[in-house]
Amino acid sequence: MPLTGILPPLLFSLAFLLPAYWLYRTGRRAISLAPACTALLLAGTTVAIYVNEVRHTQARYDLDLLLENLSEGELYTTTALRDERETLFLFSTASQALYRGLTYAPERKEAIDSVLLRMADWTRRASNLPQWQAGTDWDRSVFFLAHAGAVLGHYQLATNDERYAPYFRRIGDYLGQRMVRGHYKHLGSSGDESLLRPADNAAAIYVLTLFDAYYGEAYAVQTRREWTNYIKKELYYAESRLPCAAFNVTNRCSLEPSAVASGLYIAYRAAAAPEREIRDDIPYREWLHYFKRFSGSPFSLSIRPNMRSGEVARLCSAGVSPLDCGWYEDAVGLWAAAEYGGGYTYFRLFAGAVFERWFGGRPDFGALRPALRVKALTVVALRCIGEGTRLEA
Repeated sequence: MPLTGILPPLLFSLAFLLPAYWLYRTGRRAISLAPACTALLLAGTTVAIYVNEVRHTQARYDLDLLLENLSEGELYTTTALRDERETLFLFSTASQALYRGLTYAPERKEAIDSVLLRMADWTRRASNLPQWQAGTDWDRSVFFLAHAGAVLGHYQLATNDERYAPYFRRIGDYLGQRMVRGHYKHLGSSGDESLLRPADNAAAIYVLTLFDAYYGEAYAVQTRREWTNYIKKELYYAESRLPCAAFNVTNRCSLEPSAVASGLYIAYRAAAAPEREIRDDIPYREWLHYFKRFSGSPFSLSIRPNMRSGEVARLCSAGVSPLDCGWYEDAVGLWAAAEYGGGYTYFRLFAGAVFERWFGGRPDFGALRPALRVKALTVVALRCIGEGTRLEA
């Protein structure tokens, strides 16, 4: 987190010294202790939150939560009580969080490798993900390709173990060759619908960066450039420089932007791009403009799911299917702010996670029914990615 991120809360804290000084000078010394102590408390809280980020305390806490809960066998069983696509998304985001965790928690490598192996083994089985079966139209399965590829790629890069290399290679070669030659630069998200989601395709390009890093290919560079240009030319929403949450095959906007759909798009877009290309990225600034909910406190910020304040987003969950709106906005916002070096925005969202740890107690995810457990752990995984992203920024 840049030091500039803590300047607003520090200045807010120190402002309480002014009434304290005035009260002291006018002889009301006992009363002056109240604003003086408030200034000290708020300034100390600001510094403590910053230290939590610099020392990776919060990141390690969330990493431990993931390792503890992803070691339980129940998550790896097939059940009608949860959507297996949600489980795949959890494993995709969790694998990224664990992979990044190797940089600040190398002492946890053995545990991280073990959990990555379990997730990769679950992901490559056709009994869990029917898209592996022969005859599946992968042109309409980019959600599966992106997130299965992420799980397999993070495992292979973290361990150099190639036991699942044929699966990762199959996904990487298919995505790279198909997206390079594709006119629309987008693949369909899921075989049971006709929608194309930029967030899913951004995740696919991120997977190509993992594939290129391991195999020395150059799929991601060309695809990212042409894909970004195509979005700018054809796919921006009428009211902003953000793409719609979903399009049909004729480029007609089907679903307006939402906080999670747009947030995942810009976060994966940034994760797949060199840092110099994203510092002044317009979609990130547009996202901040439309979806932030301000509060009077410099220590809190929340993200609205909908583009228009006070209105319910139309078919919001359909824009990030199989996810649900209302669960992931702040966590996605934290990740996006980390990727783009959004210091103060990152501080405010990060502070919420720190306060939750300080005052909320350790969560018992095992007490939740399976579907809710997957959702809750996904929030932790998305947040943990942000806490482990470009921490030197």
